[in-house]
Amino acid sequence: MRMNFLIIIPNLKRIILFLFCIVLFSDCKKIMHEEETSIGKITNYEQLVSATDGVYGRLADVINSYDFYYANVKGDDLTFNPTIYTDYYNPGRDCYKNNIFYSIYPNVWSLTYKVLASTNNIVTQFNLSSVNDKKTKEILGEVYFLRAYCYFRLTRTYGEIPIINSIDINYVVPKSSFIKIYKFIENDLILAKSLLPLNNNNSRIPNVTPHRGTAKALLSELYLSWAGYPIKDISKYTLAAKEASETIDSSSYFGFGLVNDFAYLWDSTYFYNPESVFTIFFSKPSDNPSDLSLLNNLYIGSISNIGFITAPGMPLVNLYFPPTEVNFFNSYPAGYRKDITFFNNIYVPYDSEIKRDTGYFHITHISNCNRIGYRKIFYQPYLLSKYPQYYGNHKVYILRYAQTLLTYAEAMSRSGNLNAHALECVNQIRRRSHHLDLNSPSVFDLQPGLSSEAFNDSVVWERAWELCGEPEGRWFDLVRLEMVENLPKIRDPKEGGPPNVFDKSVYYFTIPSIDTLFDPNLRMK
Repeated sequence: MRMNFLIIIPNLKRIILFLFCIVLFSDCKKIMHEEETSIGKITNYEQLVSATDGVYGRLADVINSYDFYYANVKGDDLTFNPTIYTDYYNPGRDCYKNNIFYSIYPNVWSLTYKVLASTNNIVTQFNLSSVNDKKTKEILGEVYFLRAYCYFRLTRTYGEIPIINSIDINYVVPKSSFIKIYKFIENDLILAKSLLPLNNNNSRIPNVTPHRGTAKALLSELYLSWAGYPIKDISKYTLAAKEASETIDSSSYFGFGLVNDFAYLWDSTYFYNPESVFTIFFSKPSDNPSDLSLLNNLYIGSISNIGFITAPGMPLVNLYFPPTEVNFFNSYPAGYRKDITFFNNIYVPYDSEIKRDTGYFHITHISNCNRIGYRKIFYQPYLLSKYPQYYGNHKVYILRYAQTLLTYAEAMSRSGNLNAHALECVNQIRRRSHHLDLNSPSVFDLQPGLSSEAFNDSVVWERAWELCGEPEGRWFDLVRLEMVENLPKIRDPKEGGPPNVFDKSVYYFTIPSIDTLFDPNLRMK
């Protein structure tokens, strides 16, 4: 199958951003290096390690691509906001009139299949029945896990896609059905679970590479998605609850747990933490607050700016972030988690004092410039002179333990087994959102006696608030629960941007035309 590796750069701003990303991640950990060759013979353990590390490097390229969040911004927690608005906070400033990201050609398709080509190169060289070395088996478990995640992301982004599990070149690979794709992912995860190290302490790289608990947690997410649209096999809710329950019950053994303070998740002091189930790590930030290279541009998502940052002797530099959708921000429950999740100030250069965002508690105006953005991405602030500087954690959470707790709770309820444990899983997250003790009852707790319908609605919104702005969050919940049709009632109509219609025609992206040109099987029917 021919993959398209072209990246179309529409203007100078994007070139600058692209070069900025290259500099930003030039000191990434060795595990994130690019694979030297796409196809190579693996003859020893060291070569297997190098090839596997190359897979992580290619997955990092996917996450660092401009369009990794292209699907996510169709939801209600992020926004494209491509329409021209007056700059309410700083009238007259020449801000970006159009959202660059809005016009970017989706490239995540080809990049993800590059990852899959690397995984296939590895797994096809080993006959598991004849592999006796424990360390070799564990690394192969990593590869099967990574392949499973890539297919999971692809099918939820593009719908029915080809399954390619060999290194043979075939330009006319047909699409597979959703059921076949999900079963393929399930098989890879079950195999990974049997091969991976038992827990975090035994992982090849503790806190970084996956282990058995990681595979179980992702398997529970697969079953939760399987139970929803498009397959809607509700029997999978029971399996989702089972895998999540076993992960939770053995959380201490696996090395998982909620961190006490929501802010710790994005604080570089807690770069590695037990809430990380599967995370892609880039370079760890230094402790130098004047180092502008520390700006984490991973979440480039939707290009806008909240103001400016500066350091002594340095020119003003734009700070980019994915802006929140106005109604989502306004409806987000006030409290500690909201304070950490979003920026609460607007900083404008050349003024004698910092301008506070007068719409912090409620946004009444939509602007292309100086939007409310996701502070949790850049959590640590350093106030230099009168302007702030943010530097983040240089990592992307693919799956957090909080999500596993919420998956368990929802799956238990939807399978008809709502119990006190499911209630407590949600309540621990609700307590943390208000900076309270995780294990002490509070006035914010969901109470026993809720109907399944009311509980489900509460959990879905808790997932939205807890995971907003993160790659495996809100949009995929909207699709699996067939809630995209509700977006016109949820989103502010002035936000603009896709989806321009709200039905199942926008649930999945079309496969890039360059690939459908070479493989007619990929064209929409």
